[in-house]
Amino acid sequence: MKTRLLVVVQRYGLEIVGGAETLARNVTEHLAPHFDIEVATTCALDYWTWANHYPPGDTTVRGVTVHRFPTVRERSRDFAASSRRVLQEAHDLADETRWILDQGPDAPALLEWIHREGPRFDAALFVGYLYAPTLLGLPLLPDRAILMPAAHDEPAIRLSSYRALFHLPRAFSFSTLEEQEFVHRLFPATRTVPADVIGSGLDVPAGPPDPDRFRREHGITRPFVLSFGRLSEAKGVDVLLEHWCRFKDAPGSPDWDLVLAGQAEVAIPKRDDVHYLGFVDDRTKWDMLAASSAHVLPSQYESLSIVVMESWWCGKPALVRTACLPVAGQVRRAAGGITYEGYPEFAEALALLARDAALRDRLGAGGRAYVEANYAWPVIVDKYLDLFAELRAAR
Repeated sequence: MKTRLLVVVQRYGLEIVGGAETLARNVTEHLAPHFDIEVATTCALDYWTWANHYPPGDTTVRGVTVHRFPTVRERSRDFAASSRRVLQEAHDLADETRWILDQGPDAPALLEWIHREGPRFDAALFVGYLYAPTLLGLPLLPDRAILMPAAHDEPAIRLSSYRALFHLPRAFSFSTLEEQEFVHRLFPATRTVPADVIGSGLDVPAGPPDPDRFRREHGITRPFVLSFGRLSEAKGVDVLLEHWCRFKDAPGSPDWDLVLAGQAEVAIPKRDDVHYLGFVDDRTKWDMLAASSAHVLPSQYESLSIVVMESWWCGKPALVRTACLPVAGQVRRAAGGITYEGYPEFAEALALLARDAALRDRLGAGGRAYVEANYAWPVIVDKYLDLFAELRAAR
């Protein structure tokens, strides 16, 4: 009889791109042949409003049973002010509780289902520490809970409510060594809990990508640096655009373009050297990666970057924030790119990549080798099987 596994995550669907939710879906689909697996989630598609998008009830997504539950309210309009009070000022536990519910998603039926149905599962994998389905759901199943925290150094993780959460799981699944070390420093008691650095594998295309096809279809002829995913202030894209415009307007700048793909939550400047493509399908994504000269990740807050690993699989160097410790650590271990902080280092690194093709090839090859050694799906699945076996033995 297969082990019965429950996966709990705030959003789940093919339309959801990036972040812990994509990590959850990728891991779920690849674990499905080995477990009797089900997903519990909300009806939300948008992470900011938590408006109900999917119909409530049971459905199947790529062969996996998914239970969806409605949110009872959207995120409050004064959430930014509430966040400043809780994350930057003196407050009490009642303030934290209100902030957690205001942040959302507020889906009481999901929590009721976890309480009622959770005990029939042998293990429960909670993805992402930040949101209510994990914070309020994991304490309902502490004896069989595995936490994939997607943790990074941000103010919220130091709130009292999260300190209690990190002392409950029976096991941890981390995405990078830096994430594990950060959690162990912040919550020393977690050092004695079974854990492994696992992350996610890559679903690579069956055939080779076609960079020429991408250039023909989108009319992009010059070399370009690529950034894709959530194009928001939270991901540092507003600062990236400021850096880019300053870099290109400087005398002697290389004849490179910037290509952006994904959901734009910031204003995209109308310039000949900036191309915004919106959402792209998988075929276009891989063609785009193959056509690029480098990939830039401007975010400071990441526990794992699948887009960087996808770029590495295509042999492209990464340009990432030094302050983003997990991804910067991967870049160093892989010898797969350059880290930067602030405009001068950004400009110097990009100019170096633009003028040194051999360096680009060497860094891209280092990234490719790192991904193949550490993030192939058979490696990832075996690590999860071992972690679940350790959890069963402990129980």
